[in-house]
Amino acid sequence: MFAAEHIVMFLTSFFTTLFFTPLFIKLGFKTGLIGVDVHKDSKPRIPKTGGLVIFLGMLMGLSMYILLQNFSLEILALLVSAFLAFSIGFVEDLKGEINPKVKPLSLLVAGVPILLLQVYYPRPILPFIGTTRLTKIYPILVLASFPIVCNAVNGLDVLNGSVTYTSIAFFTAILIISLMSSNEFALTVSLCMIGVLTAFLLYNKYPSKVFAGNSGSLLIGAVMATTAIVGRLEVVAIIALLPHILNEMHIIFSLRGFKSAKYYNSRPVTVDEKGISASLDPKSPITLVRMLTARVHVREDKVVIALAILSFYSALLAVLTHIFFLR
Repeated sequence: MFAAEHIVMFLTSFFTTLFFTPLFIKLGFKTGLIGVDVHKDSKPRIPKTGGLVIFLGMLMGLSMYILLQNFSLEILALLVSAFLAFSIGFVEDLKGEINPKVKPLSLLVAGVPILLLQVYYPRPILPFIGTTRLTKIYPILVLASFPIVCNAVNGLDVLNGSVTYTSIAFFTAILIISLMSSNEFALTVSLCMIGVLTAFLLYNKYPSKVFAGNSGSLLIGAVMATTAIVGRLEVVAIIALLPHILNEMHIIFSLRGFKSAKYYNSRPVTVDEKGISASLDPKSPITLVRMLTARVHVREDKVVIALAILSFYSALLAVLTHIFFLR
């Protein structure tokens, strides 16, 4: 299914991100858009302007595809949804934490372009059942998916490179499945995002030179949700996102509701010269990172590798689900 326009799009998204990331790192220092790397003893200050370059790389890649191919309502819906989620995250990066109860509600707007442009299909394909008809409830599920997925991706953006590695795993699964099923939209988006994220990883991996920020993680989550809905890959997307979803569920239940773990009195992990280890405080939020560091001291990049392995394992399960239950 690969055509010349796909190769050009991939290279455009990759090199745009590769070239502009250092410039946006400098922009972060100049404008004071900085975050503190709390998982290091020295607490270095890192620009959180990654969302800007991720959006730019995706925009340039998909625009090149449109120029070489044809205009697409599906890609328009994707770009608008991603921009809305990005904007919410960027406001949070600029002004600080958005009320955890307001944030999910605000992210509902990211699903509106999909409904307005009518690029969804209210007949998801389920294992053992086949094609279903959810005409009445599906638009509600479309809106609800954005706060769920966006917050789940945002919840794993806690260590150097964690959001990038885990997102590459997701889009790799979507790419493989789209090649098997001749799904042009999913193929295009996943290939573009792999180009963007692979280039961004060079600066975001341990030790990170730039953070994706809330703008970057919410944008990635919106692209994931849109790809699943428009590409009719709802089930495999859920399976590929299992680490993200389970992490978010543990946080919500351990905090007893929608609360921000960032400003919670007891942090889920502790940091010292030996590395990261799980907090022994029973009141600390339960997260995937806390579970992976239980009773051990682990260097940050080793924890990220463990998260990447879990995500690629879920990606493999998603591909196997498609092969054996959805084809």
